Order: sequence, then structure tokens, then C-alpha cells
Amino acid sequence: MSFNLNKDGSRVLYLNFRSIGDGKKETEAEQIFSFSHLIEDSSNYLCAIERFRLPIQSLPMQDAINNAFILRNKTGGDDIFISTITTFGLYDWLLQINRASVSLDVILTADGRAQILDFDFDAFSIELDPKVANILDMPVLIDGAGVQSIIGGIPIFDLFDQLFKIQIEALNGLGNLQQEIIDTNIFTTLLTDFIAPSNFSMSVTNQINTALTNEISFSLPIRQDLDFSLQGPRRFINFRGSAPIQNVKVRVTGIYRDGSRHAIIIPKNGVFELKLALFRR
Repeated sequence: MSFNLNKDGSRVLYLNFRSIGDGKKETEAEQIFSFSHLIEDSSNYLCAIERFRLPIQSLPMQDAINNAFILRNKTGGDDIFISTITTFGLYDWLLQINRASVSLDVILTADGRAQILDFDFDAFSIELDPKVANILDMPVLIDGAGVQSIIGGIPIFDLFDQLFKIQIEALNGLGNLQQEIIDTNIFTTLLTDFIAPSNFSMSVTNQINTALTNEISFSLPIRQDLDFSLQGPRRFINFRGSAPIQNVKVRVTGIYRDGSRHAIIIPKNGVFELKLALFRR
């Protein structure tokens, strides 16, 4: 879609939103205008995002999991219960698990799969919380007498992060934008949504006659600011009806893999910025 901005009456309005975090404030911002209406007839306009900067460091990669691992003792001794606390990184999560018991060692293979290494399955079986089983891509109950190691089927980097996608929603004055159906009974006015970025990498260095696992380096995903600047086609959104536009508010929400919605808190001194364009046809 293209616009002839030289045509009589054509114009572009840019709205700049900015909010600085204090460690408690949610990721949202509002523009309040003192004059009557920013736009009298919204049916003449289309809306699109030009750029944004979004701090998502407050969203943990995994919430606390009670009894993430239960090591069932087959010899009549005590079972071992391992829980994990809220964590913002895969390395810290694995460290929690491995430090909780000398009996359990969970590592990453050269291709990023989870491996339970050198475990005494003759003495113990393992029960996994369903969420942990999904992350490791392993069965909930692992009982492999005579076996020492179990390897998951696929790399766990993306499965570990409970954040699935980000939604930027329009509120108040932009509430008459075209809506999207999220679920059977849920409608929302989305400016845009996008899958949470995956930024892990892996490198392997080996020499002739050396084991491949000797020189493996992982760069694991971390939480950081998300920056977007328009470089391709815009995602234009129509307005429903012709209601005027006065105050304008936007809000950012994190959607987890289980479908739950979570507010994103702006970290102290973090900055949320968004530039919105309104194009008159």
C-alpha cells in the first residue's frame, strides 16, 4: 500500500510515547492532548508503528518450579526433591539443579540437547514436573535400569524460555482500531505482535584426534532491550467507524507459552519508547 502525501489533505501525524521505569511501572505510555480532538474522523486514517524500544529484562525465562525433579529411591532410602527458583537464564537454571544433589548432573550436548549424565538408574528413578519434561524433551517418568545417561530429542534453548511472544496493544483513543480475535471470547486491539527473539549461538573447535566435546562454546539467550526500526513494509491497521481520537494510550504485554498474559515491568532507569504514525488517506 502506498500514499501520495502531495495530494491535498494528505498528511502524517507522528505520536511519540516514552516512559522511564522505576522498577514498578508497567510498560505503557499515554499521550493526553489539551485541544478538543487529535483527529475528528478516524475513518480517514490508517495507523502503523515506526519504531520502538522495549525493555523486557523483568520477564523471567522460567518461574519457580516446585519439585522440578524427584529422585525416587529404589533401595528404600529417602527420595530427593529438587525445586528451582525464578531464573533469568538457562545457565543459572542448570546450575541450580546440579548443585541441589550430587546424584544428578544435567548438561548440554554439543548440539544443545539436554543430557542427564552418569546417573545411577539402578538406585533411583526420576520424576519430572511436566514443565521440566517439556523443556528437556524427556518423559515425565524416567526409569532406565542398567542405563547411565538419557538425552533429550531436540535442543532446549527455545523450549526453556517461557516467553512466547510480545503484544503491543492500543487503548483509550485507539480503541476503535480494527480488532483481532485472540481466543473464542477475547478480542484485542493489536498494533503489532511478534515472536520473542531467539539469540543463542554455538561454536565447536576441535583438532585431529581430539574428542569433539573438548572445545564447545555456547552463547545463551539473555534478556535485553528489544529495538525495532522500520526497514520493510509497514503493518497498516484500519479504524472501525469514524469516532474522533483524543487521548492515546499503548501497552505492552508478554504472552507465555501456556497462553497466560503478563505485564512487563520497566526496570529502574529502563526506557520504553514507541513512535506511532497516523496516515491520512
